[in-house]
Amino acid sequence: MDDDTLRTIGELAHLTGLSVKTIRFWSDAGVVPPTDRTPAGYRRYGPDALARLDLVRTLRELGVDLATIQRVLAREVTVAEVAAAHAEALDVQILPPCPATGRRGPCCGCAGPCCARWPGGGPHPRRWN
Repeated sequence: MDDDTLRTIGELAHLTGLSVKTIRFWSDAGVVPPTDRTPAGYRRYGPDALARLDLVRTLRELGVDLATIQRVLAREVTVAEVAAAHAEALDVQILPPCPATGRRGPCCGCAGPCCARWPGGGPHPRRWN
């Protein structure tokens, strides 16, 4: 690869707003591997590193762990699958327990608070006329 297209870790930090320490950590974890190293051992990154760093940052901000991010980058799972699992986990944490079943999660059909807070997930609470 042409040396003009390779960037140092400092250049990536400047372009992305991430710290050198964060990029180095992710590099050591294998999610953003260097394309090359200089004779002095400095890491050099190819053009795809910027997009990769952006994706890793976004997934980390959503609370996705590095092991799952590695699976996304290896194309073992899709970002959509990870996002759906993450949203489901958040719903379980946010929604109140169902008065009928005691479980948390999407509407169970009881017309209780779990159904009222789940958009389109089941029957609406009864209206008293």
